[in-house]
Amino acid sequence: MGAAAGLLGGIASGVLLQLTRMTTASGAQAPAMALVADAAHVTDTPAAWIVYLVYTALLGAAFGVLLARQEVGEGSGIVWGVLYGGFWWIVSGLVVIPVLHGVGPLTPAAVDIIRGASVPWFAAMLVDGAFTGGVYAVVMHQAPPAATGTRAATSRRAA
Repeated sequence: MGAAAGLLGGIASGVLLQLTRMTTASGAQAPAMALVADAAHVTDTPAAWIVYLVYTALLGAAFGVLLARQEVGEGSGIVWGVLYGGFWWIVSGLVVIPVLHGVGPLTPAAVDIIRGASVPWFAAMLVDGAFTGGVYAVVMHQAPPAATGTRAATSRRAA
């Protein structure tokens, strides 16, 4: 469930990345999706989209694992998702993307890589988290009790 929620969050945040502009290292303006393309070492936009959607599906799957045993309402799902997105903005911006560029994480050079796209990337990670958390909560509320894997579902089956 989490991967599907992450995929939907990735579509929404990917559109945001495609529509917002960033300043490249050479000083040119480009869609913020170019940050993903550069990190993945691809040159075309469709390939960057595929990489980004796989990335957000993996983030969504991890989100689902973290909240699998929790009762998450729609509102709290969005809040947890936004917090999760903020966390991944920091981790991806200062660790993942720089490492993919061959730069040490948490260094001034890492900051230089993300600097031109930091605001669009921040917005995209928050949007991705909000969509992922909201969709995850809605889907989990609609799933039959046996599919949620919670202790309450287990005790209902035992009774």
